[in-house]
Amino acid sequence: KVAVYGFMRIVFDLAGPPLWWWSVPVLVVAGVTALLGVLYALMEHDLKRLLAYHTVENIGIIFIGLGLALAFEASGMGVAAALALVAAIFHVFNHSLFKSLLFLGSGAVLHATGERDMEHLGGLIHRMPLTAVAFLIGCVAISALPPFNGFVSEWLTFQAILLSPQLPQWVPRLLVPAIGATLACSAALAAACFVKAFGSTFLGRPRSKVAMAAQETDPWSLGAMLLLAALCLLAGVLPGWVIDSLRGVT
Repeated sequence: KVAVYGFMRIVFDLAGPPLWWWSVPVLVVAGVTALLGVLYALMEHDLKRLLAYHTVENIGIIFIGLGLALAFEASGMGVAAALALVAAIFHVFNHSLFKSLLFLGSGAVLHATGERDMEHLGGLIHRMPLTAVAFLIGCVAISALPPFNGFVSEWLTFQAILLSPQLPQWVPRLLVPAIGATLACSAALAAACFVKAFGSTFLGRPRSKVAMAAQETDPWSLGAMLLLAALCLLAGVLPGWVIDSLRGVT
């Protein structure tokens, strides 16, 4: 996330008042990044690589929020710019929670089976039930489904997109709805991808001897995953606390 911080510091602080056309390449690249990231993830059978491609998708979502904030700020729409910026920073925070949870879950699976290929897993919900529950919460959160935190930040991003008809310039006014459609498509594909990831890894019958012999991970790892799962729920149910903490930045 250092690049996100660097972009914000340079564009919103050091570069002076933004110009509206700065938002156009940011929004285009962000939309393409979000869509391509999730498409690559859909083709993956390696669990950790699938999660890595979803990081690409989520960085695209974050930069959609930043591009919107640029367009609104350059047009003197301060409230809309603040909304888009909150959506972007909130998603940075959310991604750090649910992606850490999912990587810890995939690490627990790798430690228990020695496998990252989802085609060689299956049935782990019976052998690693707590890991399965924590991983499922991470899947729901990253798929932007309520009541978890990923839903809130993506919903705020969509709310900012719905304000785009008020932009005075016709280029971003036409571009932003297309980016919104791309974001909606990415969210739907992400949900489909994590149905596949959870189903292939934890449901059904074991498809290898190592999956059949898997055991639950250690209590410390379980504690870390369950803590992150609880934070995903809290940030989704009580998002006002996080938004209030971002007030100084916005």
